[in-house]
Amino acid sequence: MAPPGKHVVHAYFAANEPYEAWAGMDRRSPEYKRLKQERAEPLYKALERVIPDIRQRAELTLIASPLTHERFLRRHRGTYGPGISASTPSHGGWPGPTTPVPGLYVCGDSTMPGIGVPAAAASGMMCANTLAPVWSHLSMMDKLVPAR
Repeated sequence: MAPPGKHVVHAYFAANEPYEAWAGMDRRSPEYKRLKQERAEPLYKALERVIPDIRQRAELTLIASPLTHERFLRRHRGTYGPGISASTPSHGGWPGPTTPVPGLYVCGDSTMPGIGVPAAAASGMMCANTLAPVWSHLSMMDKLVPAR
């Protein structure tokens, strides 16, 4: 995603931000910008432990909020991912790629491994591996790209 010589840091907290603090807020207001910065501060502090000058080096920062998710991801009240508790053993954990409908498979941020672009992409790989095991993929690649 980054141009040559640049890097991307994609970082986020658990999406448990109370919606009430954001409800009805004007996304163009100074109050909204201030609240986004305030809520992102702990994440910046964590990043600074690894990249101390991250704020000075960043050329572009995009801080999202529940209103961002509501608008651009079409999420009810800004939710991000499913409301599934991983700590509830009776639930059986996060849903995988299979469904009760024969031949219908799913992937995305509401399936295992969860929210975010990397996890949603990984769910696509998990779905592919459900349809054809990884060894079949490797065998096919050997046929397409012979060893040198």
